[in-house]
Amino acid sequence: MAIIAALSATLAACGTLIVRDGIPTAQLADVAQIENMPGARSWGDDVPSNFVGEIHRRLPHLPHLAQKAHGSEGRPSVEILALSGGGGDGAFGAGLLTGWSERGDRPTFEIVTGVSAGAIIAPFAFLGPRYDPALKKIWTEYRTSQLVTAQILPGLLGGASLGDASPLEALIAKYVDRTLLRAIAREYHKGRLLLVGTTNLDAQRPVVWNMGEIAANASKDPAAVELFRKVIMASAAIPGAFAPVQIPVVANGKSYDEMHVDGGATREVFVSPINVPFYTYNALYRTPPIRRIYLIKNGKATPEQEVVPAKTLSIAARSISTLIKNQNLGEIYRIWRMARDDGADFNFIAIPATFKHKYNEFFDPVYQTALFEEGRKLGRGRTPWLKRPPDLIAQK
Repeated sequence: MAIIAALSATLAACGTLIVRDGIPTAQLADVAQIENMPGARSWGDDVPSNFVGEIHRRLPHLPHLAQKAHGSEGRPSVEILALSGGGGDGAFGAGLLTGWSERGDRPTFEIVTGVSAGAIIAPFAFLGPRYDPALKKIWTEYRTSQLVTAQILPGLLGGASLGDASPLEALIAKYVDRTLLRAIAREYHKGRLLLVGTTNLDAQRPVVWNMGEIAANASKDPAAVELFRKVIMASAAIPGAFAPVQIPVVANGKSYDEMHVDGGATREVFVSPINVPFYTYNALYRTPPIRRIYLIKNGKATPEQEVVPAKTLSIAARSISTLIKNQNLGEIYRIWRMARDDGADFNFIAIPATFKHKYNEFFDPVYQTALFEEGRKLGRGRTPWLKRPPDLIAQK
């Protein structure tokens, strides 16, 4: 271990040093906020004792949730869409939503959540079918070299990542403009929530970002647009591949920065801003709502046989993807149990095991176009939503 530590220190000295002013204690991290935006984000693993008070603190400008939601028998119908991570497999979720729009019965989701690739999809899914063309373009027309520039040697010699994601940042900035944020803010003021998950690497904790609150601040705070973009970029920042995103915060009157990476490092998918049973939210509605939950996994939920090359990076990448896949099954199970306990309608879909196309690079337009069309076909037809987690269904 001493040799490894010494080697790591030597390599770090060779790389470009990122200057940081990080938060030194957990107690200080608990009170850190985005300056002038107290409702912008919160921990994703908190279980508050005063739920209603905490909701009002975290969502300071949100009116009644789902106030315009349609329902039956006097109960509002609340549709929740959760979009998982998945890298280039985000083309599946984009295609599914597009096909669903074409079928004509895609809901107006009261809550939309996204992590990693799902975070890139989420703002467009939140705003509805008119943004489907943008989703298709983003997920089918760009290859790896157009989104990430390799910097293998600097990354191995102590840099922050093996790739420079500046082109991806530019792509996000192209689509996430003030017009988009104004549209999101309007929906937020109707009682709809857009939430994105990141991982605070310093704290080793999930963070849930209230993107509607950030968008609502964009009209008076120019920094809000940049923060919105940073959060999406942070949620998609695959550790090692993309550089982490440093986000400035204030704690006890002093400025610090936090290091945020891919939300999937702590939670690949989530459905609510606070980690409590669904029935706890009933206090926020005039009458208990009817809930329908739709989980879209941008990846396969089933094991995939593949001969792994006996190379360090290949072994590490395969191990991490296996870890994430199995961790995600636990998250899906937890959401299903929450839905079952509340009587909510649970719906889950992933890339079918029958989809056999292979990608030739991390972002492969040929592969992603085929995957987009696979999702679109499922969305346009009778989408085979599963009513329970895939690992609880008997295999034929």
